[in-house]
Amino acid sequence: MLIPILEYLKTDSSNNVSQVNMNILGKLCNYFGIEPSFYVLLALASILIIIGQALVFVSVIIVQYAGLEVSGNYKRKLFQAYLNVNWLWLNDDKLGEMNHSIIKETDLASVAHLNALRIMIYSIQAIVFLFVSIKLSLYVTLLAFLAYGVLFFFCSKNSHNVQWLSNQFNKTSQSLSCATAELLQNKKFFKSSNVHMGFMNKILGYVTETIRLMRLINLREELQKTATFLFTFSFLICLLMFHGVLGIGFSTLLVLLLVFQRMSPQFSLVFDNYLALNKHIPIYQSVVNRLEALKVNEEKHGGEIFRFEETIKSENVSFAYKGKNYVVENINIEIKPCNTVAFIGSSGAGKSTILDIILGLLKPDTGSVYYGDINHDKLDIIDFRRNVAYVSQNITLLDGTLRENLIIGCPQASDQLVEKICKKMHMDKMIKGLSDGIQTEIGENGVKLSGGQRQRIALARALFMRPKILILDEATSDLDAETEMLLQEVLQELRQSMTIIMVAHRLSTVKHADKIFVIEDGTVCEAGTYDELIKKEGRLHYLDSLQSGTSTISTPL
Repeated sequence: MLIPILEYLKTDSSNNVSQVNMNILGKLCNYFGIEPSFYVLLALASILIIIGQALVFVSVIIVQYAGLEVSGNYKRKLFQAYLNVNWLWLNDDKLGEMNHSIIKETDLASVAHLNALRIMIYSIQAIVFLFVSIKLSLYVTLLAFLAYGVLFFFCSKNSHNVQWLSNQFNKTSQSLSCATAELLQNKKFFKSSNVHMGFMNKILGYVTETIRLMRLINLREELQKTATFLFTFSFLICLLMFHGVLGIGFSTLLVLLLVFQRMSPQFSLVFDNYLALNKHIPIYQSVVNRLEALKVNEEKHGGEIFRFEETIKSENVSFAYKGKNYVVENINIEIKPCNTVAFIGSSGAGKSTILDIILGLLKPDTGSVYYGDINHDKLDIIDFRRNVAYVSQNITLLDGTLRENLIIGCPQASDQLVEKICKKMHMDKMIKGLSDGIQTEIGENGVKLSGGQRQRIALARALFMRPKILILDEATSDLDAETEMLLQEVLQELRQSMTIIMVAHRLSTVKHADKIFVIEDGTVCEAGTYDELIKKEGRLHYLDSLQSGTSTISTPL
């Protein structure tokens, strides 16, 4: 905007320099009834510059806020889709990759959007300066346009190389994130066994590779910036050296230099942001691919509501993981309401898989599961799970207080209800032994507690959910004999008001079950009450004799 001021002061009025900007300012003066003068023009130019800077400030803030909103939207979409995806996909997905996507990739993906917007903004600004330079000298402008076109070609090649490097960097970062998650999950093993060096070498290898790749990216970024600066500087020097040949007067040359001095940074910013866009495209694509995978693998279910006073049964149910043999085959079971049903058998026999099928986490390859008269494909599995409490042998707790962990399924629980359930689960003594009682911080995944304490918390947490079906998958394996006996009494009381489905290895846990299914090699080999199966002297009788130390037979009948 200071160009009109220079035009106003110049003395070689015989030149053909355009008076467009002067005319605009002159019209503004006439509109407001002001006599044009040097100081008036200077004031108007200053006001316009300030307004322009204010608009730049506002546009930058808007773009940055938009970037933050884009990042937040990606995070929300990932979180919302994650728990709606099917269980098989969740099993295959790596914890480190999801964590990397949420924490890092979403932010960098939003930067890609920001880079694209900046390219548009800076391109518009550069085009405006091009129009000004056309008014001054069409020939010089065409030369500049051609020169910057050549520069853009080389910058484009460099940007595509940066894109490839960035893709490799992101893949290595994902691997590093996964390895870090594995290290943290196995920290006690590595610490106690002192066998961490091999795994640490793997992690440090990823660290070294990320550094190497980022150095190459940074090198190409800085080389492009330097090349752009030197190219622009060389163009201006050539303009000074050959202005006579080009037939440009001194005053026109001065104005052209000012125009190109303002225009060159805009072109540089276009090139820099184009490079940055290519740098972030692989990360943006990674987020998009994850969102698409989550959508494609979204859990499918029906809309019919199960009435929990009805029976759950399976008919000839078989299931196999992709490319493998059947884990369970021709399973026929029946679970009546308010009954206690137990599954026992060797490790890997398929007991937990049956639980996953009942929960709708896995879909049968053949056969059907019926919830009352509702086929598993038509069941509203979300509503079903709202009434189910699941307790696994691999207890997972939140990094918070004991109370926070207990009421996670019932956040509105009163202190009276908390006290009542804790007493029912015989947790009084345990809570009194903690430094801050029920408000004690238990650490990440309950690391400050014993295995038995974690299991008691998980069982109590399940009761806060007021389930109609309680599923226990080896949920009492870490309890001492006395505590297990007390909890068996609690389960005997609970069976009057809910269906209990359990998996256990210790037969003492399932003696009072209404029905026991003995699972071996993925099939039901026996079914009945404890007493019936003992009298039968089959597989359960064999397992009972092994656990009691009275085995007189070498193999089950």
